[in-house]
Amino acid sequence: MTKTQIEEYLIKLENELLNNSEKKKIELSRNWANSFPNASAVYIFREDGEICYVGETGSIQGRMNDILNTKNHTLRRNLGNHHFSELPNYEKPSSRKGFCEEIENLLNEKIITDLTVSYILVDLGRKELEERLYDKFAPKYSIKGKRGTKKSYTLDDKRLENKNAYQPWKQEDDDRLELLFCEGKTIGELSVIFGRNNGAIRSRIDKLELREKYGR
Repeated sequence: MTKTQIEEYLIKLENELLNNSEKKKIELSRNWANSFPNASAVYIFREDGEICYVGETGSIQGRMNDILNTKNHTLRRNLGNHHFSELPNYEKPSSRKGFCEEIENLLNEKIITDLTVSYILVDLGRKELEERLYDKFAPKYSIKGKRGTKKSYTLDDKRLENKNAYQPWKQEDDDRLELLFCEGKTIGELSVIFGRNNGAIRSRIDKLELREKYGR
């Protein structure tokens, strides 16, 4: 893929996420979180209709479970800091400590009442799409520092890390993947063998339904 083709691909993904994906109300329960697929995705939260957080993940189901706990998701911490830092019982949260019970309850009510989440399943280019949306909307609860230097969109740069990035899977690749999966190779090992990133390997395993086929 050329740089122009990658740009067109990202524009298509952006349009799908912003205009065609469902705006789901948030329920903050395990049943709700587990209703999402266990697949890689790019997602956005909206507060009163405005994009306030952009994220990418290897498992949208896992990330929605994270939103249940302040220690596990930046959005909860930044949302609470923004709205409730003036309350007398406020203490700044971290990945090791949440808010006090009063603020946690207020935060849960705020999320359920005012926020929605939308997502699209993405294998290739999800980090680039996340950065594109961040640059475009500057969502107030996302943390810019985590993104560092903007990544290159060129295919040559991608293949410095993963030699088969953006290459179509062939039948012999699928057959070999199935064999190695049955042998118990890890995602990391398969990534090295096939010259693709971990997300691409997970996505192909899901597409071939190898976990369901072999009960793993």
